[in-house]
Amino acid sequence: MITKESYITANFIDNERKNIEILLKDGDITRPHIIEADENNSDYKDLLKIVTVDELHEQTHNAKRAESEAFKEFAIQIAKDSGLVQGEVALEKTKTYPALVDAVFNNIENEDDMFALKLALFEVKEIRDSKNTVAKTKLRKSTTKFDILRCAFDIIEVKPKAKKAQVKK
Repeated sequence: MITKESYITANFIDNERKNIEILLKDGDITRPHIIEADENNSDYKDLLKIVTVDELHEQTHNAKRAESEAFKEFAIQIAKDSGLVQGEVALEKTKTYPALVDAVFNNIENEDDMFALKLALFEVKEIRDSKNTVAKTKLRKSTTKFDILRCAFDIIEVKPKAKKAQVKK
């Protein structure tokens, strides 16, 4: 029997919202109890004496959100542990620059790498917003990583300011 004293929480366990899992205290033990959300079911009637249908929906939403967050954290941890993703701490210069050098100097004419590099460069504000259409076209048509980077540097190159003539006294 479901009572206020034994009730811990409840939430729908299917998308159709026809089945409910209720966690109940039985002494020091927590037991799950599955019921059908049916107006004629005595357990369902007992549950509705403790929580409203709106509260049941809210508890379900909160439980699903918590499960989703836990799954995301778990997936990220697996990716970090397997080396698929570098954590923020791992993005140190000692690891970032060797990876950058490897990406630039290996497979210089790899089309997939060049396409990804061009996409990434066009995300750079100075390149994306540049009015120099000739240089941007040249970047798009570049056929090696070196040419791509050379064109990008040309687009965002900051011209050194002319030094003021020093007046000798």
